[in-house]
Amino acid sequence: MEAYRRGWVRGLFLSSGLYADPERVSEDLVSVAWELRRRGYRGYLHLRLMPGTPLWLVREALRVADRVGLNLEAPGPSRLAEIAPSKGSWSLDLLSRLLYAAHAAGDPRRVDTQLVVGASGESDWEILQLAENLSREGVGVMHFSPYTPVPGTPLARVRRATPAWRSRQLYEAWTLISRYGFTLRDIEPLLDDDGNLPPSTRPLKERLAEAHPEWFPVDPWTAPLRELLRVPGIGPARARRLLDAREKGVLDAATLRRILGPGWRRAQRYLDLSGPRGLAALARR
Repeated sequence: MEAYRRGWVRGLFLSSGLYADPERVSEDLVSVAWELRRRGYRGYLHLRLMPGTPLWLVREALRVADRVGLNLEAPGPSRLAEIAPSKGSWSLDLLSRLLYAAHAAGDPRRVDTQLVVGASGESDWEILQLAENLSREGVGVMHFSPYTPVPGTPLARVRRATPAWRSRQLYEAWTLISRYGFTLRDIEPLLDDDGNLPPSTRPLKERLAEAHPEWFPVDPWTAPLRELLRVPGIGPARARRLLDAREKGVLDAATLRRILGPGWRRAQRYLDLSGPRGLAALARR
């Protein structure tokens, strides 16, 4: 609290090891959170709950914290059993609690989870299938932590370290699914025979644009939000600004270019700029 009062701390993340039954551990975490609030802490507060946390404690956590999370660790029951058999039932102790929190929170930004990528030999397809389902259910944040072997542990003998580029691409795919409206079916053309995204330094959205020539060109005058979000260089904020300008009848060539800003150079090759109001002429500048 002294650090908070001095301005050194603006947010807190509270977690714990499993030193007792899940209800006791989660109750202790929530009690600490309420005590911090009682003493005047008004900053950001993130609670990490335990597998099997009772539902009443999930609700209490949502009352006191800005964000609540529960780590799934793996994309399914058999994968979890391989890397963390003591975590309990993936479906009952982990997934059900996470989904309950997502439904109770009512705001996707308030609920998160984490997967350890590469620890169980899972494919990107398995992870993204789960990610798509969680996004639909209201889980707004996913973390993809690359597996790092710990010498002397059983997994270290059978699994290599997961390269950072794999986690990076999963973060890109998750963003496209959760914020841009892409689906796993959209991404599938890029997966290799093992169901994984091949390594690449190019943005995933650009590679998807090349894999789906049938999506383009997009008419910025008539296209709905979903089609605008497929265009490289156009994100959710700029797409909504474009729609707003269109509804107000002020979307001329200069306004389009100003809204897209740095994304204009990438976006124009995917847009239909042959229409009225000088778009074609502007594109040739």
